[in-house]
Amino acid sequence: MPDWNYLAKDQTYGPVNTGQLQALLRTGTIPPETPVWREGMSDWAPANSLTDFRGAISRTSRLLQGSQDAQEDLQQNKVYAIIAYISILFVVGLVVAPQSRFARYHANQGLLLCLLGFLVGALASTLGFMPFVGKYAGKIGYALGLGCTILMILGIVNAARGECKELPLIGKYNLLK
Repeated sequence: MPDWNYLAKDQTYGPVNTGQLQALLRTGTIPPETPVWREGMSDWAPANSLTDFRGAISRTSRLLQGSQDAQEDLQQNKVYAIIAYISILFVVGLVVAPQSRFARYHANQGLLLCLLGFLVGALASTLGFMPFVGKYAGKIGYALGLGCTILMILGIVNAARGECKELPLIGKYNLLK
């Protein structure tokens, strides 16, 4: 893999391989418009203009782009983002850090997960009273609850990594503006 150099805070860093540079972009450590260069290029180019890095530019980078203290926001509010996935605790980040785009993103994901958990519980309870299906309601509820637990773990891991990845199935919805 070619070795890349990149400019950050008026300093040149590198060489780093393509995977390392993609990881820096994916986590939002460096912004998408960071100038990059490798041997064979005539001049520096923004990372987001090169096909090697377009897929690596994360929602975190796009979400926090334009925020002067994006990395600081991410670091200061990571705990609120993590606990947002524990049932009703998604509210904590909204109350304690209302201006944090990072905490708000994860609070939205946590709200979606909380609503899904409520719907799963309501569905399992309702199915329990239905003839023929009632005897399977516990198993159905258990399976759906396990799915919610897996989504919760995925969300916590993403928040702990400082990433804004959508949860499968429910993450594309945005209830908090």
